[in-house]
Amino acid sequence: MLKLLRDKQAVLFVSCIKQCLCYSLIVAILLSVTPTSAQKDTKEPQTVSIEREAISLRHPRDYYVPLNLKPVRSLIISSPIDGVVHAVDVKSGEKPTSKAVLVRLDSSIPKAEVTRAEAALELAKQEQKNTTGKATAIAKAKVELAEAELKIANIRLEQTNIRAPFQGEIFRIFATPGAFVRAGEPLLELGDTSKLQVEIPLEREQAQKGSSINLNVEEQVAQATVDQILPLSPKFEKLRDLGNSITSAVVILNNNGNQFRPGQAVNVALIPRYPIAEIPTISVKNTPEGKRTIQIVRENVIRDLTPQILGQIGPERLFVSAAFNKDDEIIVSTSQPLPDGTAVQPKLTVGKPEPTQGKTTGRSPSKRPEKKVSF
Repeated sequence: MLKLLRDKQAVLFVSCIKQCLCYSLIVAILLSVTPTSAQKDTKEPQTVSIEREAISLRHPRDYYVPLNLKPVRSLIISSPIDGVVHAVDVKSGEKPTSKAVLVRLDSSIPKAEVTRAEAALELAKQEQKNTTGKATAIAKAKVELAEAELKIANIRLEQTNIRAPFQGEIFRIFATPGAFVRAGEPLLELGDTSKLQVEIPLEREQAQKGSSINLNVEEQVAQATVDQILPLSPKFEKLRDLGNSITSAVVILNNNGNQFRPGQAVNVALIPRYPIAEIPTISVKNTPEGKRTIQIVRENVIRDLTPQILGQIGPERLFVSAAFNKDDEIIVSTSQPLPDGTAVQPKLTVGKPEPTQGKTTGRSPSKRPEKKVSF
């Protein structure tokens, strides 16, 4: 009876060992085939060495300076005399020729002054004819005085017709027919749009008079010529943080085709449009199309960004502006090319090994500890 009881216990113990071994094998298989969220592709994941660097961002608003195109020649035309606006002969957008009449003031009084001056001159001439002796010199002076008065009256009459000093385009009209205006009061704005200009910050080594540079005019690329080199404008002083040596330059665009308009926004390389970061120079790569690009790690995904190159900080560092997020990491180098959108996960290393099959504790085996390492 005792032998039979021992045989049953032995069978039960062996059966328990077999059940534990079977459960341990099932858990090991599940752990080996369950993919991570970034490895759901059918391809086997590969190990890649990625050297990356955390970045500290600066906000672009701290360096923003608005730039826009302006006519090379522009003028606010004012009334030369006091008077009432009789008519405005132009409209905004029109392009009158040089000397064309733009605004006409009421000429009733100037015309009467001319008539009076003409009569005074005629009287002086008649007196001169009837004068002899010493009074001749006085009569001659009276004639000269009347001639000067007539000349002044004609000038005042001509001033009632406000003419264009050069060929250009009418931008704004401030005058209204019937309104009384004082001398010096603005009537309209005229500008020559055949050439447009803008003052921009420029690296000193690029600032060469007569050289050509590319400007972005509201997403259009335009070629401009450096016309003047000036000391750095106070509005650009804050950009010294992003460049070693910068200056102001006035550049001119030829606009004979009227493809650009005054007031259009201009973007230049030294004024950032996106968050700014200091990165290693070797992080900037050239694409086959000739464009510059950088790569970042964003939420375990590789992303390509097109940087706006700002100032150089020695041979190994530079400032760039791009569509960064605060937790992005700049990729310095990789052991193999990684296309945009590649998902990456930290490589996992195994901690303590599982108990061997020959040693059982009677409990379900626990999951192996994991340790995260760099990419």
